[in-house]
Amino acid sequence: MIPFLILLAILNGYILAGQPVIGLFFIITTSVISYRKLGGLFLILHCLVAAIISMAVFMLPEKTPPPVDSIPGFTVTGYKYYQDSIAHTATYNDRRYDLYLEESVKLPVGYACSGPFEVHMPAENRNFIKVDDRMTMNINDLAGRIYEDTIDAAACQPVEKTAGMRLAEIRDGYMERVLGATVHDYKFDILTLSVGNKAYITSEFFDSLQKLGIYHLYVISGTHIAFISGILFFLLNRLRLDITTIRLVMMASLILFLFLNFFSPSVFRAVFMTVVLLATSFTRHKPYLAIISLSAIIQILLNPWIVYHAGFQLSYITTFLIILSRNYWSQYGFFTQLFGITLIAEFSTLVILLHQFNELSISGIMMNLIFVPLFTFLIFPMVILFNVMAFTHLPVFMDVFYSFTFGMLRQLITVIAEGMRHRISVANLNFFWLILLVTLTYWMIRTLCLKQFRRLVVLTICFGLSIYMIDRLSYQDYTVTMVDVGQGDAFVIEDHRSGTVILLDTGGQFYFRDAGRKLSERTVLPYLKESGVDRIDMLILSHFDLDHVGESHHIMTELPVDHVYLNANDPGFEAWYAGVPRDFEGKIINALESREIRAGGIVIERLFPDATLQEVDTNRNSLVLKVHTGSFSFLFTGDTDVEMETQMMSTQGTIEADVLKLAHHGSDTSTGDHFLAHSTFTYGLISAGLDNRYDHPHAEVLGRVRDLRLLDTTKHGMVRFTIRNDRMCIETKLDETIDHCIKKRAE
Repeated sequence: MIPFLILLAILNGYILAGQPVIGLFFIITTSVISYRKLGGLFLILHCLVAAIISMAVFMLPEKTPPPVDSIPGFTVTGYKYYQDSIAHTATYNDRRYDLYLEESVKLPVGYACSGPFEVHMPAENRNFIKVDDRMTMNINDLAGRIYEDTIDAAACQPVEKTAGMRLAEIRDGYMERVLGATVHDYKFDILTLSVGNKAYITSEFFDSLQKLGIYHLYVISGTHIAFISGILFFLLNRLRLDITTIRLVMMASLILFLFLNFFSPSVFRAVFMTVVLLATSFTRHKPYLAIISLSAIIQILLNPWIVYHAGFQLSYITTFLIILSRNYWSQYGFFTQLFGITLIAEFSTLVILLHQFNELSISGIMMNLIFVPLFTFLIFPMVILFNVMAFTHLPVFMDVFYSFTFGMLRQLITVIAEGMRHRISVANLNFFWLILLVTLTYWMIRTLCLKQFRRLVVLTICFGLSIYMIDRLSYQDYTVTMVDVGQGDAFVIEDHRSGTVILLDTGGQFYFRDAGRKLSERTVLPYLKESGVDRIDMLILSHFDLDHVGESHHIMTELPVDHVYLNANDPGFEAWYAGVPRDFEGKIINALESREIRAGGIVIERLFPDATLQEVDTNRNSLVLKVHTGSFSFLFTGDTDVEMETQMMSTQGTIEADVLKLAHHGSDTSTGDHFLAHSTFTYGLISAGLDNRYDHPHAEVLGRVRDLRLLDTTKHGMVRFTIRNDRMCIETKLDETIDHCIKKRAE
């Protein structure tokens, strides 16, 4: 019990550092548990919490090494495997780097190469989203990435290999053997299930696994270790070895398996627990809770950032609750235990999934009841058998059978994932909802263990109603967000009273080294997801430049879109329309056919252009829209130029709005003196890329709008306006000093 309470104290410190109210709630709860179990020792717990808070607040930032521009050399220590390539892991001064070579060259482990080599670090998170590449680097204990076209062989020479390097060679030899055993693609599934190499899972298949809630079956976890242990015990027992020898062989085999998996957190947890349990089996005591707690504490000591890893959180909370509830299920049969443990595992992860991924699984329990037995009794035995045949002899008929079975498995998972909706998006949880949902989850698990099924149904309904209310109870009336998409435009407009969501432009720009990863996957889509948005009522496309619509097709495949509002006279329309996803079921609206359109409580007024405009330049066909959100209004100008502004002013007269989105990212070809002289604004928005090659925003424009309060993504990152009645508040991602609120003056 003491290691468990120490672990709770450590975790409370992390929580308190990030979310004080939630941390205080857990500290009080843990103190009550400590006092009831250990009496006066709860005071020690508080001291530990204070120490951990200090570590979380002051020590963790120092663990992040300052970024360096280059290193003079590196030593190859291992590999990272992908279906179509291999990356290298390298070290310099005890700091780890990922090395990517354009040329398909595999440098031997233990080779030291002299440079210099440029080191790349992920850009800082410039939006109000949880996706943080720098945090991911810390969790994975990486100091940066190195990209090179090739490495001169003359610059590399062998050095004495460490034990870790020799293990990397063993792992590489094993993987090469498996990859060479068959030409069929199921070999990637075998390796994923054998050594937890998640890079072999394609993004599309990964999405399917996540939708079904069975991703844990494709990564090495306690389920795999339990099965391996069972097989080992069965085989060794058939050899008529004594129980002491069996235990020792199993411990050695599992430790070797751990080394081959390079201390993966989930593997470490499962192997550590199993090995220590085997060791303690020589005695009468089996301290499950203490063992699993020690494994978590050791991982935190090795890498303090690991606490922020979703896999760490999910695996430990599930394991702890299964251990704590094991006595309630031990007297039942296999299938009853499977059902009960599956429910506990699902309930225990609900709040973490909501907090980390803003998702709630609808079908996770049912999918696990289907696929866990399938993997346990068919897939896992096939994996072990294949590993034996890969090093002996793989008959042709078995090769065909494996290809057919794993192909059907992938097809089954994909069809089920695409055949129905499995998950819903839920907005970020504040401290009230977190505390309420944690409390409900605890009582749901408790009533399940006590077999109080009527009460369980009531609590489950209360949990579901809480989720329903999270996205529908908002203090704000409207939110208007300028997403930082680099050199481009993307604005999210939300009417919280009606649940209406408008996306105005999508951004769209390919980044060096990141061409395979969609821009919207790092910006617009996660922001929408964390806002609880799982469909878009209206997608507005100002014009058809890629930096405004480049992500539109991808977003239309990821989220249902009810309406697309655009200028059908734009010369880029036909090319854009040809790329519309085939399964798009929404309606395309020609903006030139109406002056005004409503979406919920949001009123969109088209000021420019009209149907008579004939321009071959898509920029000069930009829609100029005045968007009314209650008491406040925003003017969006696309990429209009000075000449088009003059034409617009000739028909509109004076334009008044609270916020102006400067045209063309602050280019000096737009936002002219005549336009500004005949309009009234309080704020100016500039959506441009940091260090962009066009040098936007231009100094001439900044001089012309000096009377406006400027909010610029290059300086401030994401900018968000929240509106309630006659009050509007502005918050920025990168500069909290300029955050403020204003009230609408009475007219």
